[in-house]
Amino acid sequence: MTTANSTPSLVTIDRIVDAFAQSGVGITADSTGRVAQGSHDNLELMVVLLDSVFIVRADSATDTAADSPDANYYLAANEVNSTLIGARAIVGNKSDNLIIRTEAEVSVAAGMTDEQLRSASDSAVKAVVDAHNAMVALAEQFREAQAKLADDTP
Repeated sequence: MTTANSTPSLVTIDRIVDAFAQSGVGITADSTGRVAQGSHDNLELMVVLLDSVFIVRADSATDTAADSPDANYYLAANEVNSTLIGARAIVGNKSDNLIIRTEAEVSVAAGMTDEQLRSASDSAVKAVVDAHNAMVALAEQFREAQAKLADDTP
C-alpha cells in the first residue's frame, strides 16, 4: 500500500495481499480476485475473500493415515475449539493422511482502512498459526499420555 488509506474502503484481494506483505507474509492472488495463497511458518495459507468476510486458512498434512482409529487430532481440535478464541480447528480425512486445518474469519462488510486491514490480517494469521501449533502440541500430549498409560498397565 503506497498511500495510507484513513477512510474505510472496499476490501479487495489485492489490498489483503498488500496487508499480508507488510507483515512479512507472502501470498499471491489468483485470477479470480477472490483467492490468494502462500506459505508461512511451514503452513500452507489460503485466503478467500467473500462478500462480507475474508477467511484465512492454514493446512498441513500429518503422518496419521486417514482411516486410522487414532482420535488424537480430533480430540485436539475439540480442545482448541472449546478454549481458543479467534480461530477454529478441524481435521480432514479426505486424503491419504489426516489434514489439520485452522481458520479465522475477518468481517469486511463495512470496509476497512489500511491500518485496520493490516491489523486484522496480522491477527488472523497469528490466530490460525497459534491454533495450528496448539493442535499439534495437544495431539502429542495425548499420544504421550496414552503411551504412559500403556506402559503402566500390568
